[in-house]
Order: sequence, then C-alpha cells, then structure tokens
Amino acid sequence: MSNISPPIDAVAVFKSWRLQRVAQRGNGLSPRSLDTYQSLWNTWCQYLMGAGVRPWNEARSVDVRGFLESLSPRAQLRGLQQPSTVTQRRYYRVLKEIYAHARAQGWTDRNPADARASVSPNEQKDSLVFHVLDWQTLLLALPRPQDPPPSGEPWLAVRDQALLRLMMEAGLTVAELAALDLGDVSHPRLGLSQGMAELWPETEADTTSAVSLELRGTRAAQRRRVALPAHASVAVLAWLSVRATLPVPQAVDSPLFVSRKQAGRLTPRALFHVANRHISETLAPRYPGSVLAHAGPMTLRNSCIVRWLDAGMPEDEVLARAGLRESQALLRLHKHVRLGEPAFTAAPSEAPQASPTSR
Repeated sequence: MSNISPPIDAVAVFKSWRLQRVAQRGNGLSPRSLDTYQSLWNTWCQYLMGAGVRPWNEARSVDVRGFLESLSPRAQLRGLQQPSTVTQRRYYRVLKEIYAHARAQGWTDRNPADARASVSPNEQKDSLVFHVLDWQTLLLALPRPQDPPPSGEPWLAVRDQALLRLMMEAGLTVAELAALDLGDVSHPRLGLSQGMAELWPETEADTTSAVSLELRGTRAAQRRRVALPAHASVAVLAWLSVRATLPVPQAVDSPLFVSRKQAGRLTPRALFHVANRHISETLAPRYPGSVLAHAGPMTLRNSCIVRWLDAGMPEDEVLARAGLRESQALLRLHKHVRLGEPAFTAAPSEAPQASPTSR
C-alpha cells in the first residue's frame, strides 16, 4: 500500500490533467471528450470508494481491470450489458494518462493502469468461455445444499453459493444480480406481511416448486421472468432463510443480496471477486500463472449460454433466457458450441491444460 497521502483530492487531479490536455497543441481533446472523461474519472473514483477499498492514489491494476470489465457509462446509456473492447481500451488509456500526470506532479507513486490492467485489442472479453471439462469441475466444486457451511462467516458462503448458481445456471449479469430486490423473488414459501418479505415453513409440495425471478433492465428483452433450475432454486431459498436472520432490511424493495457490511447492494467489484475466487480456487491447478486473473461473472454467463446451445436449445429461447434481443449477440459464442456435447457428467480425474477459450 502506498505511503503517500494525496496532497490534492481527485477532483483537482482531473482538473489539472484537463488543463494540461487543453493546452497541448495538435493533440488536444474536444470539450465533449473532456466532459466524457470527467464522467469516467468521477465514476472510477466512486467505484473505488464505493467498494470501501482505497482512495484514488492507492488504486491497483486489479481495480482498473475490474472497473473496465464491470462499468461502461456509454454502454449503460445505450442499454447494453457490457462495454466494447474499443471503449475499454480508450478508457484505460485515459486513466493511464491521468495517473501518469499525477505521478509527474508527485501526487502518487504508482500508475495502476499498467500492463496487467490493460485489455488487449485482440481480446474478446465477451466471448471468453470455459470448455465443458472445466465447467463440470466448477459445478461439482459448488457446495451441496446439505453440506454444512464453513466456519467464520457462514452466511457469506450461503450468499455466494446462491450468487454462483445464478451466474452459472441462469446466466444472470452483474447488473441483474446487483439490482435484484426481495420483491423480485417468487416462490410458494415466500410471502408478504405488511410490505415485509417472510419465508414460510416448507411443505412437501414446495420441494418441487421453482423459484422465479423478475428481472428489470433498460431494454425490453432484459425485462423478463426467469424460472430457476432446481439447484439454483434450492440455493436461493437457503440464502433467503439465512438472510431472514441477519440485521438487514426485510422490505420488498430491499436488496436481495447484501454486502459484507450488510449496508446495501453488492458492487460490481464484489460480484467479480465472488466469481473469480471460485474459478481461481477450483481451476488453479490447471492454469498456472495469471491465466484466470480476469475470469469473472461474464465468463460464467457466457459459458452457461454455450451450455444451453450445446444442449440444442432453440436460439430464440436462448435469447429470451439471456435477456438478449438479437441473434448477433450470440455470434462470438457460436464458435464454442458443440451440439450434443454432454454438459454435466462426472468430472475427470485429470483434465488437459488449456485456456478457458478452448473447446
């Protein structure tokens, strides 16, 4: 961690960089571009502080990479689910410039926008997919409902189990997971009492009932109702049982998933760490080095969608389940599809060394 205290705040850092760029001859930026980058800088600083991690001058490369993978102001305005690689690299370069300027002024001793944070121009982040052998291993590594939770903070394990099931079996996005409220969950055991959610005791008939989620979004295709598979339903109900015992709001408009501090919604960064921790801990023996450093919720979502296509699910149904509008959104995933390939068999004792994008 840096020992340098920021002599000026983040607003002044950007203002100083902006004045420098305006003064540059032949390489200046338009007022419109500068306004866009100021919005980017503000969102970046909010991202750091919202996660409760560090001030702007102590950001690390993993923070920059996580930010680029989870946020895109332009994409959100257009209702897209993720930024393009071109947008990511442009924002990466802006952050790199601002931090280089801050270092030159002596305001920080690091530039977190380094090679480890960079998004390669040839990297298709939105088509990163785990092959079927890794996918089986990731699924089998998830705890079973009857397994006792680990010691320490057992409620976190139950929460993360539900989150991972929703990423891997329902293909939900980071934005969808973060936006879910208690009132978006439907099940015969879940009732309402004076605007408060209440989980009723289980009956024999409830054991076969699926949990349904009401999903919202800026586009019509994103607004949908999803019936969860059996394991995901069990995991969500287990989380609801634990959540009811926590000192958190139980109103229908309260976040379904709460943070470690139990103070509000999970941030994109927190959701990335839930996914990446499971991936890294499970598959690390197969992928030495930093191969898995950037695999997160989108990797799990893409892999889930490919499994649906592997199983021969009609494309229209895949689009509806995933909240996508047009077939073009699946183009980069089709190269990974192997029709008829068994998606869920016993995990092999030894899997080949391969990148997550190999099939």
